[in-house]
Amino acid sequence: MRTRQEASERAQLILGAVSLVVWFVVAFALAVTWLLQGAAEARIIVAGFIALGVAALPWLAYGPLVERLSR
Repeated sequence: MRTRQEASERAQLILGAVSLVVWFVVAFALAVTWLLQGAAEARIIVAGFIALGVAALPWLAYGPLVERLSR
């Protein structure tokens, strides 16, 4: 059984790792796809911002994850 603080820190670690992987995969996939299609290189930055939005989605599970980890 973990304290709420320990569960919160563990949830942040897990969600941070998931977000990093999601951001990298989405940004890389968009950048490579757009680059191969001949889009301007400035679009690669846009791919990073789109990926940032997608990578933020796992954080919606923060509250339930903390509850589950604290049990």
